[in-house]
Amino acid sequence: MPLSFDNALFISDIHLTEDRPDVVRAFFAFLQWVPESTQALFILGDFFEYWVGDDLTTELADSVAEGLAALAATKQVQIFFVAGNRDFALGSHYASRCQMTLLSDEAQFDIAGTAVVVTHGDQYCSDDVSYQRFRKVIRQPLVLTALLWLPKKRRIQLAGRLRARSKARFGANPVYIDVNEQTIAAAFACLGCALMVHGHTHRADIHRYTQDDQSLTRLVLGDWHRVGWYAQLDATGHSLHHFAIDQPNF
Repeated sequence: MPLSFDNALFISDIHLTEDRPDVVRAFFAFLQWVPESTQALFILGDFFEYWVGDDLTTELADSVAEGLAALAATKQVQIFFVAGNRDFALGSHYASRCQMTLLSDEAQFDIAGTAVVVTHGDQYCSDDVSYQRFRKVIRQPLVLTALLWLPKKRRIQLAGRLRARSKARFGANPVYIDVNEQTIAAAFACLGCALMVHGHTHRADIHRYTQDDQSLTRLVLGDWHRVGWYAQLDATGHSLHHFAIDQPNF
């Protein structure tokens, strides 16, 4: 039986890093804004620009943990996290500090009477064959455990190389690969949900489908680069919102 909430907020692809103090300030402004009535906050991956282990603490990571824990305590918000392609190594120790619950991919909930699946969404970009191969290997528990046993300096170097490779690849072809619609249709059929919420593609939008005479919705969160994005779901329905990073107004 999936957990049930009357309402929820969703964010994704914030890519928190010391190199973007404006985004960091916008994130903490968002935490301050979260309404008292909010029951659940879902963070759907790529929360940090990169994460190479809970044992590598930074001032930023400490501040984020304190901010989330304060939100959970003062406003009684349940916080959930789905790993992205940048922060799949984020573990239970850091999640505990944040007072947030780690979710498996494609976790299911009942929110405002709607069957909802939350995910980062990278697995649906099935046309990116090389990335899907990498994802399949790096997400294996034994591989991840071996990675986390590497010296801290080595892990930071590896993260830097992956970021540089991703940047070079995007520079050569500055278009994010979108989801494959056949893969999405198969996911809806398998999961049996009415609403899917994900990020990853940086293509904020609301997509509507009809499948087997059922109305389905795919809500895509945007990244916090030029503007920030969040989604809401409550008894009035679902909505997608954006705001200025430098002067956030929610």
